[in-house]
Amino acid sequence: MLFSFRKSFFAIFVIVFSLVVLVVGCSSETENNAGNAENNESESNGTDNNSEDNVNLTFATVSGESLVRWEEEIAAFEEEYPNVTVEMRDYDDDYYNQNAVRLFNSDDKPDVAWFWANGFYHDIVDSGALLPLDDMYESEGWNGVLTEQTLETFTSEDGHKYAAPESVVLNPIIFYNKKAFEEAGIEEPETFEDFLTMGEPLKNAGYIPWTSGMANPSQATALLDIAIKRTVSPDHYQRLLDKEEMDYTHPDIVDAFRLMQEMGNNLMPEGVAGVQADEARAIFAQEQAAMYSDASVNAGPGMLGSELPDDFELGMFFYPEFREDAGRTIGYYDGQAIMAVKDTGKEEWAKKFISFVLSADRQKVMGENSSNFPSRTDLTSDEILDVYSEVEAEMYQEMQEEGTHVIFNTVMPGAYRPAAVPLIQGLIMGQYTPEEFAEEFNDMVHEVHE
Repeated sequence: MLFSFRKSFFAIFVIVFSLVVLVVGCSSETENNAGNAENNESESNGTDNNSEDNVNLTFATVSGESLVRWEEEIAAFEEEYPNVTVEMRDYDDDYYNQNAVRLFNSDDKPDVAWFWANGFYHDIVDSGALLPLDDMYESEGWNGVLTEQTLETFTSEDGHKYAAPESVVLNPIIFYNKKAFEEAGIEEPETFEDFLTMGEPLKNAGYIPWTSGMANPSQATALLDIAIKRTVSPDHYQRLLDKEEMDYTHPDIVDAFRLMQEMGNNLMPEGVAGVQADEARAIFAQEQAAMYSDASVNAGPGMLGSELPDDFELGMFFYPEFREDAGRTIGYYDGQAIMAVKDTGKEEWAKKFISFVLSADRQKVMGENSSNFPSRTDLTSDEILDVYSEVEAEMYQEMQEEGTHVIFNTVMPGAYRPAAVPLIQGLIMGQYTPEEFAEEFNDMVHEVHE
């Protein structure tokens, strides 16, 4: 009996022990599986916005003077977020413009990118490469501190906003050498007719009257932009922007083409069609040309701010009016855009970088290394004057007084600029009459919209 009891007791003990081992083993396996799942999730979300793991962001932009500004932004962002490293990739602007759709959809896509909010930008949006930023417009308060014009510009046809303006540019501005004007006995022109008569006294004083980078697409088309805005009524100009009217043989528009050709005859040097943007700025900085036309950014520390002689007295004015109802408004380009690319795994960090760049604190110091103006409208005049030169502050103040308009070039398809430039150069050089140019330009516009 004793043996039998011990045998039964041993059997029961083995069964109980086995059950305990089984339960503990299952529990341990469950905990291990949960732990592994948690670890796997942590690893897969290593670039999540809430993670403190090291993050590597790639930022794509164009080469040139603006890199100084982005180096400063990146350094400040990395100081704010020590676990983040931002790699900047810069591209030639023509290459970037033509290849952005492919790049933003490739395996080598950036996490966050700078691009123009016009032209091929709409193709990037249509490709599905970008993350909508509507939530940021609400949470960051951008709907209340950006202009109505800007909000309209950044709203795509589907009603979403896929980018935000990191700065604005005024274009075109006429910079001038005050000493040259004094030597020629002239002052800032009140009308376009006055402007066209300035060539002779400036030539007599030993200066090229006017120069710009007419071989550069942005500057060649800017000349047409400003001329059309000066010769048509505000309603007519808006119809052109909205594509409600696409007849560029209208007499008022032919007047714009005539003004452009007269500028070529009266003010521009021989061979101006082949002058690049940097060359034009150098001609002005070396005091060979009395006037130089380009965007407001050219007054910045990386351009004229560092190139002009110490005794150079720099002035500026907007292109004068041609017809009274058109006014002297300045082209306002808010298409310097920053955007987050989809499906990178780092979307939240890309949005955090965009938020940082558009913050009031960063917008206030933009002028320390860039002549682009803040896109926010809630900064005070004193904050603007703290970081910009007197001539930059003057143009910003005059912009507020005279008003702004949408630049014609920015609402045109991406194929417009390369098609328009040779035509504009031909008009300037006298290869077309204004009427012939109108017919050619009209055909070209309809072709790029097909």
